[in-house]
Amino acid sequence: MPNTQHPGKDEMTVALNRALAEGDTYELMDTLGRMARSHKMRRVARETGLGEKSLYKSMRAGARPEVGTVVRVLGALGYRL
Repeated sequence: MPNTQHPGKDEMTVALNRALAEGDTYELMDTLGRMARSHKMRRVARETGLGEKSLYKSMRAGARPEVGTVVRVLGALGYRL
């Protein structure tokens, strides 16, 4: 049976750090999107003051959201850039 659990915070932190270190914006947005979804996008939207629908769009692989959006999402997830 496949593992359907969301990756743990440690795994996500490693993936996030790797994407930042490599300058891989595609992987960075993919990782942020997975993190936000695992923490319930509705909650992240509420905590950031951003719309849930726009967060789904901006937190997908290959998206290019404003830096402020990324910083707000990271903050809602318990990270600092």
